[in-house]
Amino acid sequence: MGLCGACFVLLDGRPAPSCDLPLWSAAGKQVTTIEGLTPHPVQEAFLAEQAAQCGYCVSGILVSAAALLASDPHPDAATVAAALDRHLCRCGAHQRMVRAVVRAARDTA
Repeated sequence: MGLCGACFVLLDGRPAPSCDLPLWSAAGKQVTTIEGLTPHPVQEAFLAEQAAQCGYCVSGILVSAAALLASDPHPDAATVAAALDRHLCRCGAHQRMVRAVVRAARDTA
């Protein structure tokens, strides 16, 4: 468990795999799911870059991307790729996803 990254949520603003998260560890903390991000600039950038293909991994990647942009508003492509490295995308859309996050950072500058 915890290997694909599809279930990531924000736990006090930091990405965490919900499938591997004991319930007691979330007590008293703010848990934000993909639904709590809406609307977010990275979602718009994903649409513009056609970054999502099958959709399986997208919610976890969007959550991690939002956390990255909150901590580093202007990441370069290498930083984005490293932040998304924990997520498995079998469709091969990873490079488009990196471009989308960089675009979201640029568009919100």
